Amino acid sequence: MKRNYCPFKGPFFDSYSVGFRLYQPGEINWRHRTIAGVSWNGEEQEAFFFSPDGLVLPIKANPWELPELIRRNAVRREFSSVHGSGYFAMSESRLASLKSRGMTDWVTYWLVDQSAGFANDPAVWQRVMDEDLAVEKTTSERAHQDMRLTSDLNGYVEECVAQRREQMAVVHRRRCAEDSKILAWLKGETPPPLFANTQEAA
Repeated sequence: MKRNYCPFKGPFFDSYSVGFRLYQPGEINWRHRTIAGVSWNGEEQEAFFFSPDGLVLPIKANPWELPELIRRNAVRREFSSVHGSGYFAMSESRLASLKSRGMTDWVTYWLVDQSAGFANDPAVWQRVMDEDLAVEKTTSERAHQDMRLTSDLNGYVEECVAQRREQMAVVHRRRCAEDSKILAWLKGETPPPLFANTQEAA
């Protein structure tokens, strides 16, 4: 029996609060937190969301709002297809069974053009840095004038830009480390808890 209601709002529910989202053109996007597409069974109202690397994401679909999200954001589709691998993917036995019986109920959609890349890529991050630091430079120059500072303008601006560059570097290192952990988790490769290692050592 199909549900006639959904206990949450929005087209999907990030039950682990990881921060999965669609690619946002013009914004900073992190590879392993991006929803690249979804394999959708409209009859059974079942979905498998996946990342740019094809790893299935642990996201619950809202069957009443997902079709509209697909309609607005799909850039291509593949009929009779289920996409995705990793820990949260459809089991191999079920996938094999579907292939033997036919997968007509399933359609895979790729969502949003992601050609602008991800902040994990050094070249993309450099572009983000350049744009941000250009804004910081302009803001610092204006602040120096507005506050009527007597210090050297160039020195003040250089110091502000250097501080901003360091802040962004710290953020980038932290976010890349988090994204790497998410990648390992999606693959099912997370290390055992620390206390388990301690017990083994003892």
